[in-house]
Amino acid sequence: MIQNAKDTTPISQRDIFEQIKVLNSKKLRLETDADYATINSVGVVIEDLEKQILQLKIQAIEKELGKKITTVKKPNKTLYLVSITKDGKRKQISATSVEALYQKVIGRMLPVADTYNSTVSVQDVFNLFSEHNHTPIVDNDGSVTYPTSTARRKDQYWNKYWAGDVISTLPIQTVISGDIIDAFKRLTASRKYNARQIDQAKSVLKQTFDYAIWQKIITINPVISLPNNMCPKKAKSMNKKKATSKDWRCSLENHLKALPKQTVYSLAIRFWLTSMQRVGEWLAITWDDVDFEKETLTIKHSLSKREVDGKLVVVDDEHLKADEVAREIPLTDKAKNILKELYLINGQKKYVFNSKGNLPISTNRVNEHIKMYCKDIGIEPMSTHAQRRGAIQEAYSMQMGEDQIRVTAGHADSTMTRYYNRQNNRTLSKENLETLLG
Repeated sequence: MIQNAKDTTPISQRDIFEQIKVLNSKKLRLETDADYATINSVGVVIEDLEKQILQLKIQAIEKELGKKITTVKKPNKTLYLVSITKDGKRKQISATSVEALYQKVIGRMLPVADTYNSTVSVQDVFNLFSEHNHTPIVDNDGSVTYPTSTARRKDQYWNKYWAGDVISTLPIQTVISGDIIDAFKRLTASRKYNARQIDQAKSVLKQTFDYAIWQKIITINPVISLPNNMCPKKAKSMNKKKATSKDWRCSLENHLKALPKQTVYSLAIRFWLTSMQRVGEWLAITWDDVDFEKETLTIKHSLSKREVDGKLVVVDDEHLKADEVAREIPLTDKAKNILKELYLINGQKKYVFNSKGNLPISTNRVNEHIKMYCKDIGIEPMSTHAQRRGAIQEAYSMQMGEDQIRVTAGHADSTMTRYYNRQNNRTLSKENLETLLG
């Protein structure tokens, strides 16, 4: 609460900024907390809090300057003015915000922490950013969007790369590009991290500073100035990531076909061997996505993990990754026959690969069954993602068009498609060379 005009007890700068901190915390919660999203008057409450915060900031500046700040409202803007004496001359300074006025007069940004002479640290900002990431979002229709596992992953990245570094203790308003460069020099001096891990570290730090800009704590993000080529990286591993091959697929498929009884899991794995899709995409297939007459399969949603009440649960996102669009894929004869077998088992259910409950079988359970079947016939177990990698690599080896591979795999651009193929160094076939070069 703002100090009552009748109260003659002087209020300290520390108390003023403590009140600002409390009011800002209330405002942030009202803006992001699902519990308040459906309250019709929440906008009015936020507006009132903003007015209280503004008055406290004016009070703090007036206290430091010993000068009265005048507010002038114009049709298209509000001006804040103060008269000061400099070099024996009286001068009036104006700005469109109290923060800008403070910076013009004092030469530094208005403090935002609980004490007047300190500023919020980088770690403090990340804590607020993390809290925001873990807060469910309620849209205008009242639908709740729960945080995805990405929120927890950002926490992991922060704790892994920055929580123990001096950069986290610095006041965020004082951090400059040189501090960021020094932080990355410390992080990468031992060449402990590879390029992907360095990108993770840079991403979570950049997002933290972006959040500080959004909260009007700072105005410039110093992380964006970090040169991408300045960080020494861990040497590339020579270990080739596992990918299925035609022989491997044939061995497993023949074993599964010979089983005395087909189950949802055996049929799911047989279908997996015909697919280039992400595991979350093909597990999320519903019977509405399958068109036996046109012999096509529409990929338009995916399973993912979301955080609900502090726990990760599997949900059907009803959408794909990033800016990727739904795609229609032709069904091979083998895939079509497998789906027909599944229809006899699960035709009355929503999902094609459904065992119990309302959701499809889980990725972990599929991987467990793959491992068990591979052990039975003495071949190396592969994860569900190995089939996607192997299918993309073989498509390249067969000189299929990159754009067609990209669309079938569901990549928004060819960069990731090539990433899957980067260890596939096969040259063009003799037939292709003769066609190309004669």
